Amino acid sequence: MVKKRKTATKTYIKIAFTELLKEKGIENLTVMEIARKAEINRGTFYAHYVDKYDLMEKLEMEIIYDLKQILLRKDESNLNDPVELVPYPLILEALVYVKNDFDFISALAGKGGDPQFIAMIKDILSELITSKLAHTSELQFKKENLPEDYAQEILLSSIVAIILLWIKKGALETPEEIATMITKAKQISPYKLLL
Repeated sequence: MVKKRKTATKTYIKIAFTELLKEKGIENLTVMEIARKAEINRGTFYAHYVDKYDLMEKLEMEIIYDLKQILLRKDESNLNDPVELVPYPLILEALVYVKNDFDFISALAGKGGDPQFIAMIKDILSELITSKLAHTSELQFKKENLPEDYAQEILLSSIVAIILLWIKKGALETPEEIATMITKAKQISPYKLLL
């Protein structure tokens, strides 16, 4: 019973925090406002979190942990396919996860959220690519005479930009449509998009 109550309280706090984060941004909201919106007292808030930054960090770390579990899971079937450095099934599952917690993730990625959040997602994708490259000698970033670090940055930035635009637009497209766009973007050069 106590655990259910704690879980419910944390859910109310997260909902209230999400609304205020979108509305005011992290710098302009207070613990008192979070508590009032969550219909709890400040003491209850402080029983769970040190302050608003601790709340944001703990919620954010849950998301980062979950995304790592999805994206860094071993997927042996696509290990040696160069187009599958970032496998469609893993990206799709990650996008479905984002869609299921969209209100909070969009608030976090928005202008009043944490500017480092998108960088953390990019780091997970970088870890995925590095892991794929380490498991095969057939996959290399030696295309078009670009150094590996620049080539990897181009790939990562295009994936992150698509995801960020999707979030900013309010996730109008389905996760499947975005995963397909990411797959297509990996296969064509930006110059070809202009033709």
